Amino acid sequence: MRARALLILVLGLWLGGSLVVGAVTSYNFAGFADLFERNPALAAQAGFDPADMESRKTSLLWVHASELNRVFFDYWNRTQLVLGALALVLGLLSRSGRLVPALLFLALLLVALVHFGIEPQVVELGRQLDFAPRTPAPPQVGPFQRLHGLYFGAELLRLALVALATAVLVLRGPKSQ
Repeated sequence: MRARALLILVLGLWLGGSLVVGAVTSYNFAGFADLFERNPALAAQAGFDPADMESRKTSLLWVHASELNRVFFDYWNRTQLVLGALALVLGLLSRSGRLVPALLFLALLLVALVHFGIEPQVVELGRQLDFAPRTPAPPQVGPFQRLHGLYFGAELLRLALVALATAVLVLRGPKSQ
């Protein structure tokens, strides 16, 4: 019973962390207009028209936001590896049947594939795009967008697997011996 309770806690942390990291990293880019409205002095010092997307994407502020997101995703993916491994062990110990550990194994596998396979490529291409003029579009834009979409899709699938494992665990209750 303790393994099951700990597993529910770990899964809650995993899901909650995913939502927080997603919100923070999304705001880093989408929040420019909000930041400039909140702090007109920042808008005056930005060195570009906030409505000019090309100037924005080659600005120090945009590149800084990009670099912050790279760090956040790197640390979060490392944390997910630990949470996923812990969840898998607890899933095996919790008498939760075969489905929950199978879902957690797939989620952990996705995290590993993203962290070790996709993330380094996204970071490399993203850094090549830092400060690069956007007209004409640099050749790295297409591969970056494809890998970014793959990364996001894998994250959504991983989130769904963890949410499904959590729902199964909570709704089914503990298995009897």
